[in-house]
Amino acid sequence: MEIHWHHTQWLSEDGREEIEGRIRELAEQGSNDIIDVRISGSSARQGHGEQEVRITCEARGKEIVAVRTSDSLDQALHDAVENFVQQVRQMRKKRRDHRGSRDSIREGESETES
Repeated sequence: MEIHWHHTQWLSEDGREEIEGRIRELAEQGSNDIIDVRISGSSARQGHGEQEVRITCEARGKEIVAVRTSDSLDQALHDAVENFVQQVRQMRKKRRDHRGSRDSIREGESETES
């Protein structure tokens, strides 16, 4: 898995390492489903003072996008990471549930064949 940072000069090296550690930990909990993560920060709207952070992730079979705005880029980043983590967990839960239903169907077929 690779993490790419764009337009994030405002973020301290410690902050970057903390976020990368959290994303890598999340990736290690899955089965190599997170392939590529891009994090970018920018002004959301001209003249409104809102800052936007966008996290896009290529995951096996799906693209995850977490976008959050706030008065500060640090808060927008925090909120985007929280949303990203939530979306990854939801994706994994759906996959587990789908696999579980497929396994229970197979078990039912085996029982009727016996």
